[in-house]
Amino acid sequence: MGKRFSPNSSFLTSTLLITILILFFPFITFSFDLTGKATRILDGDTFHFLSDSPLPSNAKVHKDATVSVRLRGCDAPEKKQPYGKEAMENLKRLLAGEKLRIEVMEIDRYGRIAGYVYADSILVNLEQVKAGYAWAYAQYLDRPYASEFYDAEKKARKERRGLWQEMNPKPPWEWRRIKK
Repeated sequence: MGKRFSPNSSFLTSTLLITILILFFPFITFSFDLTGKATRILDGDTFHFLSDSPLPSNAKVHKDATVSVRLRGCDAPEKKQPYGKEAMENLKRLLAGEKLRIEVMEIDRYGRIAGYVYADSILVNLEQVKAGYAWAYAQYLDRPYASEFYDAEKKARKERRGLWQEMNPKPPWEWRRIKK
């Protein structure tokens, strides 16, 4: 007599696992770390980085072997915006001479590395928000960082630090849209 098909638990478990992965794959974030140093500060949330580690193939590498890094989860004023120069100087101070570790979250459409930057044990992205030199950028905040960034912005506003000395500072995403 031939074998009858009877679903066993490993088949059901495998099928269920594959289904869950297919359904939730878009929500899974993959990250990895790079180490190296900052070579040039471009503005309050972007700098050039010389990596000690191999770079992802989709990162845009400059002629001097550096890549652009964008601080994830925050948005600093543009250079020509009020507090833009101060934001840039604060980032320069935070990164100066430090060995950096970047928790890479993505490579953006410009080929920049977008991630969370650590100088020693200091989360630089968060420090820019705490100092009042960047907004918490909800669109690009990841768990477990979101509440820390929102709390830091709220405290900087309350204590009128950095750009929060102005009555109603214009967020960079609005400023960029107006300047186009």
